[in-house]
Amino acid sequence: MSLKSKMMIPRLATIKRKSVQFDQSGGPTHNLALYLKAKTPEIVNLSHNVNPTSKRRREHQVVQSLCSKMAGIVEEIEDEHLKHLFDNKDVINVYNLDVVNLSAGAPGPDLLKRCIPLFMQATVHRMEKEQEHAYLFQYGITSGLWEYREQLSQFLTKRYSEQVNRADLVLTCGAAHGLVLIIDTFLPRNAVIFVEDVTYMIALEAFRQFPSMKVVPVPQTSEGVDTEALNIIASEEKSKGSWELTENKLFWAIFYTIPIFHNPTGLTMSQNCCESLVRVARKLDLAVVRDDVYNLLYYGDSDSPPRRLFSYDRGTEGFRGGHVISNGTFSKIMAPGVRVGWLEVAPRLALVLRNSYELFLRSGILKSGGAVNQYMSGVITSILELGLEDKHLDFLVHTCKERMQAVCDTLDQFLPSYCSFTRPEGGYFVWLRLPESVDANRLAKWCQDKYKVAAIPGSRFSVKQGFKNYLRLAIAFHQVEILTEATKNLCLGIQDYVGNKCK
Repeated sequence: MSLKSKMMIPRLATIKRKSVQFDQSGGPTHNLALYLKAKTPEIVNLSHNVNPTSKRRREHQVVQSLCSKMAGIVEEIEDEHLKHLFDNKDVINVYNLDVVNLSAGAPGPDLLKRCIPLFMQATVHRMEKEQEHAYLFQYGITSGLWEYREQLSQFLTKRYSEQVNRADLVLTCGAAHGLVLIIDTFLPRNAVIFVEDVTYMIALEAFRQFPSMKVVPVPQTSEGVDTEALNIIASEEKSKGSWELTENKLFWAIFYTIPIFHNPTGLTMSQNCCESLVRVARKLDLAVVRDDVYNLLYYGDSDSPPRRLFSYDRGTEGFRGGHVISNGTFSKIMAPGVRVGWLEVAPRLALVLRNSYELFLRSGILKSGGAVNQYMSGVITSILELGLEDKHLDFLVHTCKERMQAVCDTLDQFLPSYCSFTRPEGGYFVWLRLPESVDANRLAKWCQDKYKVAAIPGSRFSVKQGFKNYLRLAIAFHQVEILTEATKNLCLGIQDYVGNKCK
C-alpha cells in the first residue's frame, strides 16, 4: 500500500462512518452532503437549471456510489501481526540476515536486551515510591514529572559537562514528537522551515504534514551549514512574507539541524559555524531547532562530547538566549521503545512567557491530557536516580565505538579509491561519496540483490532529491562480525557495479 493510500485511509474511514448515517436516513446527512459537494466534481458540476427533485436524486446516487467505493477501500486495510517497525514487507527486515540491512538507525537486539534488568529493577523501585498516593498513574503536570526533569537535569549536566536546568526541560515522547510539538506551538501556519541540503529523512516527512509551511534547503560545508547562504536565503524569504505572529507563535521560521554527529553525514558543526549560526538566528529572529540525539554517543579522546549549540545561544555576555531549542531523546542512549524525550528551552522564553511552560500549557497537544508518557517517565526517573543509565550509556558508547571503528576500518581497506568518506567521532552514521556518474538508488538495489547488503541512497535525505551519488550506512544494529562482512561486501558490490554498469 502506498504512503498516499495510507494517509487517505483515516479520512475514508470517517466518510464510511458517515455513510452509516446516510443509509439509516435514506438520504445524505447535511454535513456529509456539504463535504461531498465540496469534494466531488459530479455534484458540484450539476447544472443549477436541473429540476430540484432530479438534482437531489442525482446527488443521492453520487453520494451512494462514492460511499460504497470508499467503504470498499477501507475494508482492504490489513492488520498483520508485526513485531516491530522494521517487520514490514515495504522495508528490508533488519532482523533478517538474508540481506544485511545497514539502513536502520536503531540499537540492535543485543543492546536492547540489556534494558530488561534495568527496567525490572527501576519498576520495582518506582512502584515502592507510589504506594501512598500513586501519583504516577494520575494526569501529570504539562511540563512533565518534576522528579523526571530533576534527575534528567543532573544526568545531562554531568554528561554534557555544562549546566542543564530542570526548569528549562519539557517532557516529550521522543525527538519526533518534540519536533512536531515545536512546530505546532511556536510557528504560524505560513512559517518557513529551513533545512540543510541533506538532513534527517523522517524530519522531512514530518514537515510535509504542515503543507502550508515552506521547506527551503540551505547549502552545507564540511563545517556545517553555510551560514552566509542561510543569511541571504532567509533574509529573502522573510522579506517576501507577512507573518501571523502572536504571543504563542513567536517565530516566523525555524532552521532544523543535527549539529553533532549529523544524520546522515556524521559531521559535527564547528565552533565558528555555531557562533555564526546563532548570530544569524538572532539577526533574523528565527529559531534554531536542533536534534540533540547523538551528542552523548561520543567516541573521541576528550572527557566531554562536543559543545552543544544550545550553550552558544545563552553564552554571550548580556544575552540570555532564546533562539536555540534543544530536542533530545532516550531512543539512542537507552531504547527507542520507551518513547521518552525532552525539550530544553532557553531562559528568554521563560521570561517572555512568565514561566517556562505557559506556552506549552496553551498547546492543544498538551493542554487536555497533561504530561505525555507520564508512567514511563517515572520509571526512567528511577533508572536515572539509581545510576543505571550512566552504566548503560558507558556500555553503549564502548560498543558503538567498536562498531563504528569496524565499519570505518573495513572501508579504509576495501572501499575503491574513487569513493570517499569521513570517519565520524560519534553517532550512528557513515556517509559514503560515490563517483558523480553513480546513481546510488540503482547501486543499492544492485548490492541488495547480488551482494545481500542494503544501505540508504542519499536522495532520501534531500528536499530536492539530490545527492544521488551518496549512501548512508548505520553502525548500531549489527555486531562487529556482521558489520565487517557486510561492509566488505558493499565495497565489492560498489566495485563490481562501477566496473560493469557504469562503463
